[in-house]
Amino acid sequence: MKSYHSFAWKELKAQKITSILILIAIILSTMMTTVIGQSWGILQALRVQQAQNLNGNRYVTFHNLTYDQKTILEKDGRLSFVGSHIVLGTSRLKNSGISLQLREYDENGLSIYPAISKLKKGRLPEKAGEIALPQDALDYMGFKGDIGDTITLDLYVSLFRDAEVFYEYQADFTLSGILQSNYLGYGSGVVIGIAGSGTAEELLPQKYLVYSTDFRTADKGSFQHTVNDLAVKTGVSKNHIQYNWIYLNALGIEYDKGDIDEGKTRGFSYMTLTGIMTGALVLLAAGLVIYNILKIAVSKRIKVYGTLRALGGTKGQLYSLVTQQLVMLCLIGIPLGAFLGVISASGITKAATSLFSPEIFMANNQEELNMLISQNSTGKLLPLLISAAITLIFSFLAAMPAARYAAKVSPVIAMNGITVKVKRKNRKEKRIRNFEAFYARLNMKRNAGRTAITILSLLMSITVFVAVQSFSKLLDASKDIRKLHLGDYSVTNDTTGFMPSIVEELKIPDGVSSFSTLKYSLYKQEKDGSLSIETGFELMPGETLQIIGVDEARLNALMPSLTKEQMQKLKDGKACLVKNPIAISYGGQPGSATSFVAGDSILLANNELEVLGNCDAVTLDNAGFVNGVQVIVFDTVYDLLTGKSTYSELYVILEDGADTEAVEQKIEQICNETSGSRWLSYRNTDKQLEESYQQIKLLAWG
Repeated sequence: MKSYHSFAWKELKAQKITSILILIAIILSTMMTTVIGQSWGILQALRVQQAQNLNGNRYVTFHNLTYDQKTILEKDGRLSFVGSHIVLGTSRLKNSGISLQLREYDENGLSIYPAISKLKKGRLPEKAGEIALPQDALDYMGFKGDIGDTITLDLYVSLFRDAEVFYEYQADFTLSGILQSNYLGYGSGVVIGIAGSGTAEELLPQKYLVYSTDFRTADKGSFQHTVNDLAVKTGVSKNHIQYNWIYLNALGIEYDKGDIDEGKTRGFSYMTLTGIMTGALVLLAAGLVIYNILKIAVSKRIKVYGTLRALGGTKGQLYSLVTQQLVMLCLIGIPLGAFLGVISASGITKAATSLFSPEIFMANNQEELNMLISQNSTGKLLPLLISAAITLIFSFLAAMPAARYAAKVSPVIAMNGITVKVKRKNRKEKRIRNFEAFYARLNMKRNAGRTAITILSLLMSITVFVAVQSFSKLLDASKDIRKLHLGDYSVTNDTTGFMPSIVEELKIPDGVSSFSTLKYSLYKQEKDGSLSIETGFELMPGETLQIIGVDEARLNALMPSLTKEQMQKLKDGKACLVKNPIAISYGGQPGSATSFVAGDSILLANNELEVLGNCDAVTLDNAGFVNGVQVIVFDTVYDLLTGKSTYSELYVILEDGADTEAVEQKIEQICNETSGSRWLSYRNTDKQLEESYQQIKLLAWG
C-alpha cells in the first residue's frame, strides 16, 4: 500500500458532509478555548475594578490612629498607597433607617473611593466648613436649597469600637457640591458626605481627632506579614484592623479572615477551578460530537476497511488511517479556529464597550475604558498554543474509539457488510399506529451505543449552557454585598412594633413573594448591673442583652450547618444561637467580655436554652451591632421569653415583574397608620450592584 497515506485525503473528499461536520466541531472548540484565553485577563481586570468601585481601592484600613501612627504608615516603603480620613460624626436621616456619615479626607484618601465622590452639581469641598452631600441624603433631610446654602447637622461621634458614650454636637456647614446618589451604602445603613480640609480640627475635641488610614501593599505575596508587622510598629490592636475582603478576594490575596464569614472568602482560585471545569465540559461536548460523527463514518465505510485488510492492510495502518484524517482536519480547523477566536474576542470586547456608557463599565470615559482593556488583553502566543494543544488532544481522544473500531474488524465480516450480530426478541404482534415512529425506534435500537452517545451529546450541550451561566455569576464581586439586606424593602418600627395582622396586610398587593421577619428586644443594665428580665448569668460592664426572634429561613442562614433535630430544638424553645460581645479596651488595657460557646446552657426568664453555636450579629434597621450578648431564638420562643409578640422589622421580597407602585403604596399606608414606623427600599441598591456587574456579564456571555 504505497499510496496508503494519500488514501486518507481521498476518504475525506469522498465524505464531504462528514468531514465538514468534524471540521466545524474542531473550529468551534478551538474558538472557544482561544476566546477564553484572550478574554481571561480582561474579565479578571473588570472583576477587580468592580470590587474597587464597590468598597474602595484599598487592601486594609487601620482605625483610631494618631497623627504619629499615621505618619509611620505614610513613610513605610512597603506600601504603594496610603490615604486617610477623619470621621466628623454621624447624623440620622429621619424616617429612613439610613445615617449620614461625614468624613474629612486628606489629599490621597478620597481618590480610592470613586463611587462616593461623583459630582452631580457644584464642586468638592476645599476648605473648613464646606461639605458635599449625596442627593438622596438631601432628599431625606427635606433640603430645598442650592449650592452655597447653609445646612445644619446634628452629629454624634465615637471612636472605633468605643466603650464610652458618644460625643454629640451641632454645626453649620456650607454646601459646596451635590454628589450623585450612591445606594451601595444602604446595605450597611450608611451614606457618606465629604467635608473640606480643616473642618475636623475646628469642630472635634482632641480625643476624636483620630485617623482611619487605608493602604495597599506593594508586594501582594507578603501582604499579611506586612500588615502584622505594621500593626506591631503602630501599636494597633487586631480589633482596629479592617480588611477589604471584597477587593482581596478579587485579587486572590491571602489574608487573616478572622471572624469574616467563610462564605465571603471565596478567592480567585475557586473561580479558576470553575473556569477549567467549564472549559472541560465544552471540550467534552465537542469531543462527543467528533466521536459520534467518526463512528458513523467508519460504520458506513466498513466494507472499504475490510477490502483494505484483505489487500494486506494491517490493523496499525487502519488505525493510522482514521487518525490521519483527523490530523488533516485539525491542520485546517485549529489555525482557522484560533484566528476566528482572536477576532471574536476583540469584536465582542469592542461591541460590549461601544454600545453602552463607560459608567456602566465603572470608567469615567471611553478612553479610560479602552486603556483598561488594552492593558489586560492577553493576545500572546502562549494562550494560542495552549488552546491549539488542548483542542488537538481532545480531538484525538474522541477519535481513538472510532479508529480502534475500524482496526479490529475482521476482513471477512467487513466485506460481507455484517459488523454486528442482531438479536431480536420474540415480539407479540401488535398494531403499528405510526410507522415512522416505529421504524425510528427500531433504528435507534440497532446501535444502542451510538444512540446513547447522541443523547449524551445533546445532554452535554444543556450542561455547558448551565455551567457557563454559573461561571459568569462567579465573576460577580457584588454577590456577597447583596446578602447584607434580606429583601426588596425593610419596614421598621423599633418602638411599638407591628402587630401580626400587618404581615397579612402586606400580602394583599400582587407580586409579594415572601417575608422575612425580625423581633427585637434590647435590655440595658441598671446602675447595679441588673436587667429587667430574669437571667442566670451576669454581663460584663457596658454590655447589653438582646433577645431576637427570627423565622426558620433566617436561622438556617445564620447557621447553615443546623440539623433537623437542632432546628426542632429551636422551635421547641430548648435551644438558641448566640452572638458574643466584643471585648473593649479600657485605658489601653485589654478588657474581658461575656462568652458562650456551643454546648453551654443559658437561663432566660426561667427557660433553659442550649447554645447550639455562635453566629453573626443580627442588627435592627441597619443600626449596627449594639455591643452585648445576642440570644437568637425561633419566632414563637421570643414571645415566650419576652412576653411580646410584635414584629420590630419586616423584610418584603417581591416576585419578578411585581407591581412595585402598589406594594410601596401599601407599605406607606401601613407606616402612616402605625406611629413610629419607617421603610426603606433596596431596589436601587440592587440595581446599582447589578449595573456594576453588567460589563463582566456581557463579556463572559460573549
